[in-house]
Amino acid sequence: MPYVNDTAHPPRAQVFQPMPSLSPEQYAALRDDIAEHGVRVPIVVDQHGRILDGNNRSRIAAELGITCPSMTQVVADDDEAIDIAVSLNCARRHLNREQRRQVIQQEIGRRPGDSDRAIARRVGCDHKTVGSIRRGGEIPHAQVTREEAEKRADEIREHLRGMGENLLDLIATALSNKIAPLDIIRSLNAAARHYGERDQQAGQVIRDAVFQPLIDLVLDPEWTAVFRVYWDHPTFKPLTDDEANLLLAGIAMLGGDPDV
Repeated sequence: MPYVNDTAHPPRAQVFQPMPSLSPEQYAALRDDIAEHGVRVPIVVDQHGRILDGNNRSRIAAELGITCPSMTQVVADDDEAIDIAVSLNCARRHLNREQRRQVIQQEIGRRPGDSDRAIARRVGCDHKTVGSIRRGGEIPHAQVTREEAEKRADEIREHLRGMGENLLDLIATALSNKIAPLDIIRSLNAAARHYGERDQQAGQVIRDAVFQPLIDLVLDPEWTAVFRVYWDHPTFKPLTDDEANLLLAGIAMLGGDPDV
């Protein structure tokens, strides 16, 4: 289980860490950025103060003696805490093939009864990849011709035109209706996963250009606080579960993934 009690962190030292450690070079680059700009993306903790996302940011902030902003996600138990840690960390970290394989193997071992699709949703990959690794295989390489690659590039350009604007509009609607940021991020991951299933390299480009900036926005409490005025109003009427699920499905469907 990726749960550690790390005394290198400040008083709320218990963390869930499903990700491979940063390389010394990656850690140094993150430290330099935080030293110059501060912690720009808040860490996520549960109601017990345990870190679900942002272990390195928390550690570096403590080293530098600067404030580390945080947002709280209520969890039912340790399993849900780890599920959230995996989803958030995989959404933010750029993993190479070997690192992604290790995370998938870890998730298969932790929750062997979960379907390939359920694990794929947490990790942000194709369910076929999970199935291959479960059977002892590796992450498959996509083989495409030059003509297929050019066609795919044209499709990506077409999708990128307006995708970010449409997603931002749906996200704003979700936040103004008090839908939890984590649920929005899960739908964004579902949308982004569609591209990685068809073409891993193209999928990473789209994730970096469209989805990662949106995920950062959803995790920014100063930005999301703007929408509080809608559901703090006495006339606010929450969405039904069906309406909320339909809205979240709309976010996921912008990536062409019907399996939400």
